[in-house]
Amino acid sequence: MDRQVPAVIPVAIAGSGSALPRRTVATRPLVEEAFPGADPESLARTVARTGIATRHWLEPGETAAELAAVALKAALARAGLEAGALARIIFVSSTGGDHLVPATATDVAALLGLSDSCDAFDMSNSCVGFLSAFDVGARSVATGLGPVAVVAVETFSRLLSPQGPRAYVVLGDAAAAVVLRASPEARMLASHLRTCDRLRGKMTMALPGTPGGRPYHDFDARSRDLTESAYHSIKSAVDAVLATCELALPDVDWVLLHQPNGSLLEELVTRMGIDPARTVPIVNEVGSIGAASVPTSLDRLLRTRPVQPGHRILMASVGAGTSYGAILYEVG
Repeated sequence: MDRQVPAVIPVAIAGSGSALPRRTVATRPLVEEAFPGADPESLARTVARTGIATRHWLEPGETAAELAAVALKAALARAGLEAGALARIIFVSSTGGDHLVPATATDVAALLGLSDSCDAFDMSNSCVGFLSAFDVGARSVATGLGPVAVVAVETFSRLLSPQGPRAYVVLGDAAAAVVLRASPEARMLASHLRTCDRLRGKMTMALPGTPGGRPYHDFDARSRDLTESAYHSIKSAVDAVLATCELALPDVDWVLLHQPNGSLLEELVTRMGIDPARTVPIVNEVGSIGAASVPTSLDRLLRTRPVQPGHRILMASVGAGTSYGAILYEVG
């Protein structure tokens, strides 16, 4: 790999926030629905393999935009900013938001009482979407366009059915947001975002009525293939950003990995030699929440852990076996 020149961007995470739907759903009843007739021991093993106790699902009538607005309002409050200060809102979702046209980001802006004051648009890059939008937001701030809000929202429950059992027993809904603004002290030290063909065509979610579409979502790749793809992709991205900065993993204070399920998170942490005390596990409580996974753990980190100026936060994710990336951020 050619050595990359660090493109350090002065940008601060001014505030973070997250939100979960009110409805809490336990794993055991979902496993019983997805695998009817299975014996109790088999059901118990399946529940244990997920590493998930609960997740949150939207109630009928609740919208992605409403959940996004709750998370973003919390991030703005922690940043000490009014919504009118925002220059850009980037809405991130693997699950399409509330509609295709117009962008769901415009609904989020409306819920914040904004009109004619900023632009707002949607982005999708499966579970890597938050990192992609963070990169875009940081570069926007670097050119003088800021503050920028990035809000990741997943509403998987709308696409789930016991007919797609592997997805049904792990996926949840959530929203998480950050507000980025210019800062001479905080920095995005490196960003490495890539696409690949490891599992291309095996991790798709197509709309019903479109070619390959079906009324529910499930995973087409084998579990072991998913695990190996996730490990190699995330390790590649992490190695790249560390090499760019001439740092090693022990030089990083906090590591926030994508959390598809509890057993995969544990395997990634173990195989990569990461100190579990430097991670922020959330999947047991909220399930697999796609693009909202990394920012939800980031918000939990910033609110509950002793994060200090100068600390380095490494965020890494993989999505649909085709997208992966990592970002290294230094706290101001």
